[in-house]
Amino acid sequence: MITSDMDGTLLGGGRWDERKLPQDFEEVLGRLEQMGIHFLAASGRTYPSVRANFGGLADRVDYICDNGGCLVHNGSVVHVEQILPELAEKLHQLVLNQQLGQFSCCSAKGTYLLGGTSWLGSVREQQWIFPLEDVSALDEPISKMTVRLVRGLDVFAVRQQLEDALGDGLNFVVSTPQIIDVMKRGVDKGSGLRYFQKLWGIDREECMSFGDQYNDFGQFEASGWSFAMANAAQEIKAKARFVADSNERQGVTRAIRAYVFGER
Repeated sequence: MITSDMDGTLLGGGRWDERKLPQDFEEVLGRLEQMGIHFLAASGRTYPSVRANFGGLADRVDYICDNGGCLVHNGSVVHVEQILPELAEKLHQLVLNQQLGQFSCCSAKGTYLLGGTSWLGSVREQQWIFPLEDVSALDEPISKMTVRLVRGLDVFAVRQQLEDALGDGLNFVVSTPQIIDVMKRGVDKGSGLRYFQKLWGIDREECMSFGDQYNDFGQFEASGWSFAMANAAQEIKAKARFVADSNERQGVTRAIRAYVFGER
């Protein structure tokens, strides 16, 4: 099994509307399928957003979405690590009271934005963003929450603040310098990877993972062959067993060709 983060890892291109799969991804995916190797996209983004990156290949890939909160196999959601609505509301109120930034809840359908504010993320994501009056009005399982910080705040200090307040029931991970993703306690990309390991009877040493951010530490720990991208920060590289070429140089498929196909 191979799991790969998306933005900054598998996808190249700076602007959202320019991010694309490696040119040789379809060929590499076909060869992996012939070898009986599963490929999974492991992302902090929601399922419809991640799926859209794969176009006509979308049904040939499985997904660890919402940092492990939503798992998809053969085009169907097979597992959701549901966050209790009361915990979601507590976090929402804390973010509001401390004026930390924009708060949203995620499900298998997309992102629900609270507070009547405008979406601050990419225009590309807008099609999967829905307004929500309050957490209690959401009639589907919450798989992840996101706090998009106002500029000037220290993301690690805020993460610690939230962990101190609600860490008994929630897991807080830094996804970017401005974004803290929040899942059910014990849930991350690594827990999603372990779900599929159990589903398919795959050992840790039979797994390869790729990532470039702090929210990839879980999948690094759950796989025997962990790769940080060359464009990742040094502390992220230190958590991985290997360093792959950068996302702009198709580092994921280059590493697969070298370590799986034996191409040198």
